[in-house]
Amino acid sequence: MININSESEFESHIRNEVLPLSINENYKLFDFKKAVDLLIARNGQNPKLFFLEVKYHQKHHGHLGVGQGKGGGFQPEVLRDKSDYFETNMRWILGSEGSDDYWFVDNATIRKYLNAGVIGPKYNGIRKTFFTEVSSIAKSELIIQIQTWIER
Repeated sequence: MININSESEFESHIRNEVLPLSINENYKLFDFKKAVDLLIARNGQNPKLFFLEVKYHQKHHGHLGVGQGKGGGFQPEVLRDKSDYFETNMRWILGSEGSDDYWFVDNATIRKYLNAGVIGPKYNGIRKTFFTEVSSIAKSELIIQIQTWIER
């Protein structure tokens, strides 16, 4: 079982133990976190940016928040606006305490599991039923799915 105690540790795990196995020298994984948790740039004849949001559910937390506490931030805006670019080039990697599995999903899937079904003016979160209703994958499959996504 992976030993993760927080969302920041889960993000570091993805950055240091998953993405190096998913990308090659034609990709750049950026260190800054201005808009999203992880930003990957593809170089070459078909350059493109890929955005990854990382969420980690801890059992002692009653919720899994999206964006800032008052409904603002990049995540809620992208989920609300459904921009074609982010629908194609953004994915979410979720983990849950006590599990070695991962969830690699698109914005549409996250929208289905938002509290109240919409992005609201205040607290926004992902319902815990996400983790029982959406199929999880092993680390090896996560690596393959990331590669397939960024190489299309």
